[in-house]
Amino acid sequence: MSHHREGPYKLEVRNLTLDLEGKRILDEVDMGIGEGESFCVLGGSGAGKSMLLRTVVRLHEPSSGEVLLDGSTICELPPSTLRRRVSLVQQSPAMLDGTVEDNLMYGLDLAGVPRQEAEERATEALRVSALDTSFLRRRAEKLSGGERQRVAIARAHALRPEVLLLDEPTAALDPGRTREVEAAILKLKEVTTMTLVIVTHDIDQARR
Repeated sequence: MSHHREGPYKLEVRNLTLDLEGKRILDEVDMGIGEGESFCVLGGSGAGKSMLLRTVVRLHEPSSGEVLLDGSTICELPPSTLRRRVSLVQQSPAMLDGTVEDNLMYGLDLAGVPRQEAEERATEALRVSALDTSFLRRRAEKLSGGERQRVAIARAHALRPEVLLLDEPTAALDPGRTREVEAAILKLKEVTTMTLVIVTHDIDQARR
């Protein structure tokens, strides 16, 4: 896979390869994504799309090549710092035990955000994801698939990452819930300047 645009790049992948258990998963991936851009990675099942995102946040270390953030290799950043700057919402996001508020506040507390500011960020993130504040008291384990996905996007947004990676955010959802999640993603683009990278196998979704 290769994609080039005029620099400077917010996120750049150079000749990235990933071998796992003797199998080549990524083969010389090369792409550059500008600040504030929305970028879709499109391909069929098993093409390595999810592994690309996981390698960008160092859940896997590349076999060769490099990933750059603002022109500097991500290997120079502690993983915790990298994942505050580049946030990954996985295809089936895990929810912590407890309420939606517990899920939103956990990362903000770890990042040292003062409580009042954290509460304001959590409320704003819910609004952007088209969820009202009554959701703060909802039990995370009782959320529907679409609600869970939107809470995961809100949780990532609250941390104010520079880059948000979304791995097949609607793969397991029905058409109605899919449009709700897509609307939340589009709303993010209206209210933030973050760079969005969305993995999907659905060419119509990529166009939308």
